[in-house]
Amino acid sequence: MDIEGGGGGGGAHTVTEHENLGSRLQGACAGICVGLLLFLGSFPLLFWNEGRAVDRYDALNEAKGQTFSILDPTAPPDPANEGKLLHFSANTTNGGDALIDATFGIESSSVECLTLRRNAEMYQWIERVETTSKKKVGGGKTTTKTYTYHKEWVDGLIDSNMFQQSDNHVNPSSMEFESMQVTANPISIGAYELPRELVHRINWETRMGVEIADISNESIRKRAKIDNLELYFGNSVFNPQIGDQTVSFAEAMPSVVTIVGVQSGNTLAPFVSQSGEGGKILLFQQGTHSAKSMYEGAEGENAVLTWVLRLVGFVAMTLGLYLIFQPVEVFADIVPCVGSIVGCGIIFVSVLISAILSAITISFSWLVAHPTIGAIVLGVMFAVIGCCAFGVKQLEGRKGKEEDHSLPSTHPGRVAAEILPTADPIPIAKAVHAPEPTILYTAPEPYVPGT
Repeated sequence: MDIEGGGGGGGAHTVTEHENLGSRLQGACAGICVGLLLFLGSFPLLFWNEGRAVDRYDALNEAKGQTFSILDPTAPPDPANEGKLLHFSANTTNGGDALIDATFGIESSSVECLTLRRNAEMYQWIERVETTSKKKVGGGKTTTKTYTYHKEWVDGLIDSNMFQQSDNHVNPSSMEFESMQVTANPISIGAYELPRELVHRINWETRMGVEIADISNESIRKRAKIDNLELYFGNSVFNPQIGDQTVSFAEAMPSVVTIVGVQSGNTLAPFVSQSGEGGKILLFQQGTHSAKSMYEGAEGENAVLTWVLRLVGFVAMTLGLYLIFQPVEVFADIVPCVGSIVGCGIIFVSVLISAILSAITISFSWLVAHPTIGAIVLGVMFAVIGCCAFGVKQLEGRKGKEEDHSLPSTHPGRVAAEILPTADPIPIAKAVHAPEPTILYTAPEPYVPGT
């Protein structure tokens, strides 16, 4: 492999890599190991995912049948409900002190605030890469990577040491102010305490306006500027430089929420099915919702996760097959157009095989979890495959008949001439009709008596 580098206009930097056929074949053969891992690993992933989905579905149904809705969640927890699965809607409140950002000394706009978030961004270099590849006759390949650099506001630290051109594009090694969140403790929901594991689900924050006078830290207040409800730290708001920072604040005020969980003292704990499968069930959503609506939402989330993992397993299987057969494509790249056609064929075959094997794996997983449903799914899947195979066979048969009808036919009394291609033109033989025989009739001589 040969690598060439060169500068370009507008801060762009180009790197060109040249690979010969041997180097590409070596890389493709090494990719077979990765392909095998992806291909073989996709089967347990798909099988496990279906089992997980079924277990979650069963656990939700089990919890649904045990859920008890309480009418007055502001009343002290009833000891009789200890260990029972409860559903209720109530207002959230801050059960502790007012929230304050210790670094800036900025307080929330209300003592009832549930969360106070600081959002920090820094003006930094970012690197973008555009890659183009071109195949060459003989199996070689040229890959060109164009690196461009831009300045943008980013909420995290970017390590410029990883840039292709790090000398001319240097970011600070740290951020003076980082994003963080202060949360009320405890947060009450009616007469119950909100489980700490649900605090991150409080996501209805709104932008909070701040002034320089709100900063109690004097050293920070002297350097701060105001720009569109944000604190700006740098020389000029209108001419930002690398390393400049902006800081804004957001807060979440009390709101009505709906929760489903097992009463455990003055708080709620997750529900676990009798089998222990299906994960923990502790449902939480902003607004007032019925128990039925909460479980429908949980079932929808389960369905989405199931399809996402199915897609992951299918893509892993397809990519694995492609990597396994990639050496064939690379070898066919001796003639670039042939290699492209072979590559498209490999992708098509990989997708087709992965679709069939994924469907079979999913069906067998359901067959283990729910034999009746699994048998139906497996039967439908084989029926679809059979119909597709029958359709392909019918098309091939029809094509064969059309080819048979297109052949020239011969007739009695006519000679069919076969034309053979030669270097020199020859006369074209024509059909010759055999002449019909000529029959002569002779009139009899008149009979004369006495002769």
